[in-house]
Amino acid sequence: MTPSSNFISVSNPSQLEIIKAVAGVAAVQNVEAAIVGGFIRDSLLGRPVRDLDLAIEGNGRLFAEALAAKLGASMFILHSEAGMYRITLTGQAFDQIDVSEVDGNLGDDLMRRDFTVDAMGASITLPALNNNQMEIVDPSNGLVDIGQKILRAVSPDVFKSDPARLLRGVRLAAELGFTIESATERLIAENAALCENVAGERTREDLVKLFSLPSAGPAIEYLDRLGLLTRIFPELEPSRGVDQPIEHSWDVLGHQMKTVEALDWVLRRGYWPYAPTGAQELVPWTRAVQSYFESGVNSGASRIALTRLAALIHDIAKPETKTQAPNGRVRFYGHPARGAETAVSMLSRLRFSQREIKFVAAMVELHMRPTQMGPDSIQPTPKAVYRFHRDAGDAAVATLYLSLADHLAARGPTLQLDNFAEHVKIVAYVLSERERQKSKEPQRLIDGNELQSRFGLKPGPELGKILDEIVEAQATGEISTREEGLELAKRLIEAAKS
Repeated sequence: MTPSSNFISVSNPSQLEIIKAVAGVAAVQNVEAAIVGGFIRDSLLGRPVRDLDLAIEGNGRLFAEALAAKLGASMFILHSEAGMYRITLTGQAFDQIDVSEVDGNLGDDLMRRDFTVDAMGASITLPALNNNQMEIVDPSNGLVDIGQKILRAVSPDVFKSDPARLLRGVRLAAELGFTIESATERLIAENAALCENVAGERTREDLVKLFSLPSAGPAIEYLDRLGLLTRIFPELEPSRGVDQPIEHSWDVLGHQMKTVEALDWVLRRGYWPYAPTGAQELVPWTRAVQSYFESGVNSGASRIALTRLAALIHDIAKPETKTQAPNGRVRFYGHPARGAETAVSMLSRLRFSQREIKFVAAMVELHMRPTQMGPDSIQPTPKAVYRFHRDAGDAAVATLYLSLADHLAARGPTLQLDNFAEHVKIVAYVLSERERQKSKEPQRLIDGNELQSRFGLKPGPELGKILDEIVEAQATGEISTREEGLELAKRLIEAAKS
């Protein structure tokens, strides 16, 4: 179906059967039902569609309950006062169906929506579905805007009625490859402060989608130009205009935004204009690494989305830790640890999960560790590699690649390929050394019960610390037998007493 047509057909037979079920329920209850929103937009654009939004001129709860029963699915209330309900499906052509009660008629409902490309509807009737031709209701000329790849607000009040649309507009434009038209841009900028009033859960949802796009760097800088970035993340505003040492190409805020862009390049997802020829080929990249970044953290946001988020805020505590030596040298002592604390507070406010917060905070706290393990191009010790992975946990690999992006965004156009190559060697070695350690991790030489009986230790932090030291020494090849483990335990106990 072309965007110039006034009709839409359903290309997926299984989805068509579900929509026919919708028509059947509407006929039984004698109510008007229409498809609205993203299904029409994405179908016209040839994009995959997994969600279905329905507008009902009647009792939305009764309709949702009947449809859920007919589909063998479950239904729950999204917002009872607004008449919003969700049906979740498993193993079917749609993942979910949202049902909303219409206030007035379909045309009125469409004109209260956010953007013209989402303000289209198609009434569902069995005759129309039997011909697989549903007529599109398009009161705000969304078809024209789809054809021109333009995102346009339906009315001047769309952002005041729902400030979550501010971030959603930028995210949607980036996702679709559309341009936000100038009047809508001005509306977003004028209403930017309203996004501070949006519930954290809703902001998180669009942030995760934005950070999951094929390339996120340009969208982040666009958010800043529209005045949204530091309204969403007010903790970033103090970074604006904060100068850095001479080797840096941008101020603290600019550097953090550029780090997102550089990370896209490091992860083979974007363009970095300052990359020397052959630089990307130096960066280790395997299917295992790609799979690591694309998979989620505890079924939540993907690691690539969370790593981009960490890139944006990794130096967030630099303004509060900035000092200047008598010789004029600028330092930011302790900014990684302080930044991790800020990350926890900020992401808790935005309702990220505890595992997502832990993942991001670990990267912020340890983003300098990879180069600290190998100063002056010295190869890190096995013990340093072990401790890095122990401290970073699941975020270890992401932290290594973030450190490369940090390097690129610090130097910008002044990057020296030889220095970057040395950094890459450290990253590659840490990756390979940890794989070597993991492949040779045997069972523990000694357990806590044996330490308690032999040395009279009691359960507690001291016993746990000794066991950890023994495991570390075993993993890094310093000891390999039970006797060596007991000797190490003896030395540690004597050292603690002295």
